[in-house]
Amino acid sequence: MVNKGDGDLSAVLVIFGGTGDLTHRKLMPALYNLVLDKLLPKHFAIVSVGRRDKTVEEYRAEIHDSIDKHSRNKIDETIWSKLEPMIYYYKFDFTDMTGYAGLNSFLDQLDQKSNTKGNRVFYLAVAPEYFETIVNGLQISGMAERKDSWSRLVIEKPFGKDLKTANQLNNKLLEVFNLDYSSSYF
Repeated sequence: MVNKGDGDLSAVLVIFGGTGDLTHRKLMPALYNLVLDKLLPKHFAIVSVGRRDKTVEEYRAEIHDSIDKHSRNKIDETIWSKLEPMIYYYKFDFTDMTGYAGLNSFLDQLDQKSNTKGNRVFYLAVAPEYFETIVNGLQISGMAERKDSWSRLVIEKPFGKDLKTANQLNNKLLEVFNLDYSSSYF
């Protein structure tokens, strides 16, 4: 990532689909490797959103096992001890629009604790049919556009069933997360 701004990439990474295969096999091992390579910002937190009942401690133990199994590097407990306290689990059914206010409140508290300045990266590690639902929730709750901080949306999967539906979804995403390349961090 190349920052064209003030050099500060402090942020909360919010992973929708935090209990899924993509998160366990790819995202968390990649984050571990960023810590190992000293490439993660100093002020950084990770919030995995999922519907399953589990504690933060249970979730962290699962992530440890996933990193041990899927990382390109052997797990080093010293490196893990740096990543582990950055990881949080938030139980939430993202199809329930009323729950986004609670997530927003949790993220605001975490911003204070982690000194991430309100910056957010929303990673949609869910089935493509939920992209618009989540983006609507982020918009309604005010998480997509924030004063004095930035928000980004990451979608790794293709979306839309055809060109028409892909264009419709793209237009909705651009409506909520407008692209201003003059101040882009990436």
